[in-house]
Amino acid sequence: METQWAGQFGVAHELTRRGYLVTFTTGNAPAADLLCESPSDIAFSVQIKSLSSKTYFIYQQSLLEPNASRFFVFVFVPASLSEKPQYFVLNNQQFRDIVEEQEQLLREAEKKRGRPYAEFAPGINYGTLAHHDFLDAWDNLPQ
Repeated sequence: METQWAGQFGVAHELTRRGYLVTFTTGNAPAADLLCESPSDIAFSVQIKSLSSKTYFIYQQSLLEPNASRFFVFVFVPASLSEKPQYFVLNNQQFRDIVEEQEQLLREAEKKRGRPYAEFAPGINYGTLAHHDFLDAWDNLPQ
């Protein structure tokens, strides 16, 4: 739970210093961790997923519903204080595209393996996000 809060406060800090207005939902809105307003007065929400090891960012199926005003920030919170957090910023369509890419990678791995993996919560591999230009892509948010 500490990792999730560290991610949320880190994202709020990054947005605030860029001129956004930010408020925390404190768990009262399951599909949004932050409610925001851009410097040009565009309202939007941010869903934040945080990790402290480079594994999978777990997400809820309900987040796959199209919602142009919902954005995503995936945060890697390193254990070492000498490392900086990494912020992967995606708009709604980019999130849905990366989920499809991750599902395709899983299908290919299962085909190669010769049998399906056990059922588990949907997730996006850290490496999948890291292979794209989402790192510190704050321009993916409303300006």
